[in-house]
Amino acid sequence: MSAENEGSELHRQFEVLVCTGASSFRGTLTCDFSQRLVDALNEGMRTETSAKVIGFLPLVNVTMTGTRCEEQKFPHIYIAKNNIVFAAQVSDDRSQKQLRTYPFREKLPVAVTVHTARVSDVQYKLDGRMYVDSGGQVIDTIESEARFIPMTHVEIEPPPPGAGSRYHFIALNKEHIISICESAGR
Repeated sequence: MSAENEGSELHRQFEVLVCTGASSFRGTLTCDFSQRLVDALNEGMRTETSAKVIGFLPLVNVTMTGTRCEEQKFPHIYIAKNNIVFAAQVSDDRSQKQLRTYPFREKLPVAVTVHTARVSDVQYKLDGRMYVDSGGQVIDTIESEARFIPMTHVEIEPPPPGAGSRYHFIALNKEHIISICESAGR
């Protein structure tokens, strides 16, 4: 089986919801097997032609929903990463082989509330958990070089167009954060 074949053991697929504020895109992301969703967003990924995609997120079998809940379907689309507020992993890949490519670093969950910038008259409030290095603080995570930071157990208000409000995992674009604070609980 070719390394470029999407069905190859060298690739994995996620069903994702990508929110740009005014629209949401639900489709399939194919990336290297060693990448998680947040890694694919931060590092880029190879396409079927072996070109590395850095500034855009390629999705296939996409349904785009606008603010008035109108839907359009696309077989293939590229979304500019600078417009992505967050990307949520919809499918649960825990049944697949466990990744062993990343060294284990102990991280501690911190409950946070995030307010995003207003995009197309939509401002999101996200309540969830951010993970900080053992002995670290939230500021260490948000000041890291990574553009997208992971959050788990996230509740989003208002829900993205045509989507739900609770997600086990999202990758949040730091460029759209207005404020972030530690919160009680969660």
